[in-house]
Amino acid sequence: MATAIHPTSIRLSPAEKKRITSLARKRGLSPAAYIKRAALAGPAPSDISRLARLEKATAAILEAVEDELDYRVAVASWDRHVKSGAKLLRPEEVWRELGV
Repeated sequence: MATAIHPTSIRLSPAEKKRITSLARKRGLSPAAYIKRAALAGPAPSDISRLARLEKATAAILEAVEDELDYRVAVASWDRHVKSGAKLLRPEEVWRELGV
């Protein structure tokens, strides 16, 4: 069973029509298909949801920076240890020195 098509018209300024046509062409759509997609896509993300995504991304970046700093400190500490020539202790030796 075929569905009925109901044509709808809107008034656009020449600049609006030109912009819609250009954006539709960039996406490989007709102006009508572009307008339908935009109209039926639902509401744009709210500022709150954008801020939440930004907060999540910022936290991930901060964690990555902290991991990099921890790595650099560890490498520097290991290099100092290797240059000092100090001997590494086995776990049993550490327990013995601590009197445990």
